[in-house]
Amino acid sequence: MSGSMVYDLGGSNMAGVDERKVLAKLVEYLRESLSYEIWYWKNYVLRAKELFPRRPEIDLIICRKEKDAKVPPLLAAEVKYIRTTKTGRVSPSYYSGLDEALALLILGFDKVMLIHLVEEGVLSTVFLDYAKLLSSMIKSLGLPLGYRVYALALSTDLHIYKTVKLWAGDIYDLENLWVSPTPNPLLKDRSNLGKAVRRNRKLLVNTLGIKDVHT
Repeated sequence: MSGSMVYDLGGSNMAGVDERKVLAKLVEYLRESLSYEIWYWKNYVLRAKELFPRRPEIDLIICRKEKDAKVPPLLAAEVKYIRTTKTGRVSPSYYSGLDEALALLILGFDKVMLIHLVEEGVLSTVFLDYAKLLSSMIKSLGLPLGYRVYALALSTDLHIYKTVKLWAGDIYDLENLWVSPTPNPLLKDRSNLGKAVRRNRKLLVNTLGIKDVHT
């Protein structure tokens, strides 16, 4: 399932669209759709010397903004941009980013998410079944992370959608596949791992300037 395949998707694809532009569009979309103001960091490298693992890069960090203060909950997201290449190849791996998202729990974030941003043609013809499988797996295994999948379309600008049009003409609501993130269980774990995670959290909130009532 993880090997590259060739699909004739028709029309133009987004092979030349820079991933940084896609991430910027996602942040813009989230800021408009959330009911509260946020602080955010993109492609952030944590440089605290005591942190383990050392110097991780995080695609997206979000926290609430209240009277210019950065406050919990602190959410981290692993973001994967799935599209065709210039040769028409696509790698429809349903678990893309899953390992990296789970690893974010060790850093002490309150909640963690995996976000798939998928080229509209790839989503409607190839990736939708994989997204369904991943969503079911997260729910069935009770994994402590959230999941979002969005459709990406390119006209004069990038657009993000919560629905996708299937080849038969039906509209599929992607929110059916979303999984709400649950609290990070490692923050309350009494093992040595839990202690390391809480240590990481103190470094995390200090580095980001978070007003954290738990530290």
